[in-house]
Amino acid sequence: MNFRFTIGKKIGTGFGVLILFIIVVFGATYIAVNKGISTFEENDKTSKELIQVLTPSKEKVTKLRILINESKLLAIQWVEHQTRNDVPAKIRLNNLMEYNIPDTRDEITELSEEWTDEGDKKTLHKAIGKIDTLFAFYEEIKMLLPDLTSYDDPFNSLSARFLVGQDGDASVMAGKIDQNLLTLQNSLERKEASALELVKTSSEESKEKFQQLRFYWFLGGALIVFAILIAIFTTNSIVKPVRSLRSVLLSLGKGIFPDTKITVSNDEIGDMSSAMIELVDGLKKTTDFANQVGQSNFNYPYQPLSDEDVLGHALLKMKDELAETERILEQKVKERTEEVVKQKDEIESQNQRLEELYKDVTDSIRYAKRLQYSILPPDEKIREICPNTFVLFKPKDIVSGDFYWFEQQGGKSYCAAVDCTGHGVPGAFMSLVGANGLNAAVREHHTSKPGEIVDELNSFVAETLNKTSEDNDVRDGMDLSLIAIDYKTLELEFAGAYNPIYIVRGDDFIILPADKFAIASFDPGTKNYNNQVFQLEKGDQIYLFSDGYADQFGGKKGKKFLYKTFREELLRVHKLDPEQQKNELNKTIVKWQGDYAQVDDILVIGIRI
Repeated sequence: MNFRFTIGKKIGTGFGVLILFIIVVFGATYIAVNKGISTFEENDKTSKELIQVLTPSKEKVTKLRILINESKLLAIQWVEHQTRNDVPAKIRLNNLMEYNIPDTRDEITELSEEWTDEGDKKTLHKAIGKIDTLFAFYEEIKMLLPDLTSYDDPFNSLSARFLVGQDGDASVMAGKIDQNLLTLQNSLERKEASALELVKTSSEESKEKFQQLRFYWFLGGALIVFAILIAIFTTNSIVKPVRSLRSVLLSLGKGIFPDTKITVSNDEIGDMSSAMIELVDGLKKTTDFANQVGQSNFNYPYQPLSDEDVLGHALLKMKDELAETERILEQKVKERTEEVVKQKDEIESQNQRLEELYKDVTDSIRYAKRLQYSILPPDEKIREICPNTFVLFKPKDIVSGDFYWFEQQGGKSYCAAVDCTGHGVPGAFMSLVGANGLNAAVREHHTSKPGEIVDELNSFVAETLNKTSEDNDVRDGMDLSLIAIDYKTLELEFAGAYNPIYIVRGDDFIILPADKFAIASFDPGTKNYNNQVFQLEKGDQIYLFSDGYADQFGGKKGKKFLYKTFREELLRVHKLDPEQQKNELNKTIVKWQGDYAQVDDILVIGIRI
């Protein structure tokens, strides 16, 4: 059999080679350009980071080191040289403390927000955290030696020298700050050098990538010439007869039977033309039959084009099935219409009722939240009663069974952390009863000792809930820890129902235990709560809490946080200022909880003496 180079083979060969060349040129160009663009973008990003972050950060850190060391030398001069306060060295130290060092510290802090290295941020945080302590030592020196005559006091002069001596607090603190800043400076210098090297390398790589495009430009020119030759050949041998078939197909695509006469040639396109004529005739017959069936004329005559005419036989089968289906559907539509109308009315009525009920319940709970929050003291009052205090309060639901209470009477500051039975709406109602009981004991009855206040609260809750009645089955109550602080004598009084308090003194952990019976769990007068007295010291950290923090499930194994871990966390954060302690405790419990649901209300109160 002789080989026949048909139209299909001609088109396939020509366009196959053309497509291959296009894919090669396009792919190579795309890869080269994309790599170049990526390199430019990385170069631009690195340049911006170098100019706007790394270099300014390094310069500011270097400047801060110089200022800290200068302040240390000036403090030594203040102690060693008996001079008036208007000498340049003392004026310079005051300016460093008031303007230069704080301004530079703030500039570095602002730049650090753009840093990506968490280690650098922690190092900066350590250094900045020590500056205020260093300033406190400087202030102590200035207080000991405020004028010329103060140098004649041996005690003041010797105390000041101890501060600036080689092992003095001020010198040691300045050295620690300098070491932190030196570590940070070295890290920033390494990052700056790496960024400069990356910019240089990226520029050279981008240049090489784009130089490779020259070869593909020449290949693209050859591709254009080849495409022109193929187009000329295709036009002469194929396009003209194909245009005639195209016109017919476009008409059929629009649902129009063509009037154009189709010429049949003696080649593959001629075979296609013959098939097109037969197709048009068959479509006309099929269209007429489909129109009649669509009008429910199931008796209209129709014959398939051949025994192999799948479409024709399928249309005949469809005609029979449609006739039967139409009869069945008419009956079902009539029956279902009545049923659907009835169900629709019932569903709409039920949905409307559910929406109204949901809105009523939600509005009621949100109003209960406003009522409950009205008994909680605002931050201003808390700071007025107990300075240096934070409150971490995380209700499980909209309203909470935990609440906190602050009051000031008779020279004492009172604070209570209360955990009522349950959470949500039931717990919120109990919290209102508890707050009213505490207010009545202190404000109306002027009870001063925590043990007696808790006794009165127990009587108030029992009376409010009618727990003295024999037929009362209510089992609600509350656990609490209540303290009273005399800020003048630093005497602390404590009474607790199941909830102890923690006191952290330095690295020592002190636990004051609570009585093991809850509020409203016994008849008033049959038991009394113990009033404990504890002598505080300056710097002590007191913690009151409910069980929600320790009982929260989480971690990799879904276990409780536990009180042991809770105490370890308090030891970790107790030296931070109150707001930082609150944030750290919140971050820890959120991380621990992960995807687990909050199981109870969470309340932690921290008071620094």
